[in-house]
Amino acid sequence: MNRADMTTQRPWLYTQFAIIAAAVVLWWFGWFGVPPAPFEAFFVSMETWPVSKAIGESLWIYPLVQALHLVAMAFFMGAVMLVNLRLMGLGLTQTPLAQVARSAAPWIIGGLVAMFLTGLPQLMQNSSREYYSEYFWRKMSFLLVSLIMLTISMRFMTRQSDSAAAPSGFKIVGVAALVFWANVIIAARLIGLFT
Repeated sequence: MNRADMTTQRPWLYTQFAIIAAAVVLWWFGWFGVPPAPFEAFFVSMETWPVSKAIGESLWIYPLVQALHLVAMAFFMGAVMLVNLRLMGLGLTQTPLAQVARSAAPWIIGGLVAMFLTGLPQLMQNSSREYYSEYFWRKMSFLLVSLIMLTISMRFMTRQSDSAAAPSGFKIVGVAALVFWANVIIAARLIGLFT
């Protein structure tokens, strides 16, 4: 197999890795169940921390943090959509893969950091509720798998030459990634509706 063939086959290997990772994560956390008992004590104790109580007692902190979380998610998901649409050949088709990845990377990293920093206070204030929510664990499972797929895709894209064409296998990765990200968002919304 020559080097060009190996480059086009890598997406298939990455996809297989992501699917295996998804299966392991979904098995570990349980599709409908709660995680193993050792996590329960930590989640219950988190709600008693002084900072958690302060967030819960404040009239403005929780709504402000939630609003900032949604803004960060919009920036993050916009960049993720851009990358995956490019992989699927549906946007920026004249722009090289590497350039799209490099341009989106600061927005992805910044959005991810901002979502973590604004998601943690939300978790701290409702940690018991989140622990017992099947949707929270679905969200975390899909988030982990989606981040693995995103990391693999970004590494692949930045290593490409200035060729504008994406290997056909990465179209499948782009579609799968968008499906996983949609599941993260749907599960996150269901936490608030059914927990």
